[in-house]
Amino acid sequence: MKKHTRLILLILWMILIFYMSAQPQLESETTSNLVAELIYGIYAFIFPNNHLDVTVFLERYIHPIRKLAHFTEFMILGILVYLNSRDYSKKNNVFYSILFSVLYAVSDEIHQLFVDGRYCDIKDMGIDTAGALTGILLCHLLMTRCFKRKS
Repeated sequence: MKKHTRLILLILWMILIFYMSAQPQLESETTSNLVAELIYGIYAFIFPNNHLDVTVFLERYIHPIRKLAHFTEFMILGILVYLNSRDYSKKNNVFYSILFSVLYAVSDEIHQLFVDGRYCDIKDMGIDTAGALTGILLCHLLMTRCFKRKS
């Protein structure tokens, strides 16, 4: 993938995260409920004889689904940051990728202080950081193994 393409993907992903964080609480909950209902539809298709009502499903799983969304969006961010950091620093790219991702996670939560009905949550920062770390470390492992084989 070309350097400019990686950078554009990273910037677009950061804009998407910013946009999602800028949604007021009601809008954010509506989006989460739509995703949860989609997941319920898949669950009901796979397990047609289940006796779990959609309302119960939403009550039980909406919170984990929201947290998994945080983790996933920052895992993707971590991958994109890592791929871009390789263009600037081969030696310390994992460190710089982690630093950048953590700072973005912190700024994302601070940004939510200014959004109607949203707040800054230390737990979300931790989930975001864990997602970014997962993406960075998985990407680093894959990249170092691929380059060792080519040598």
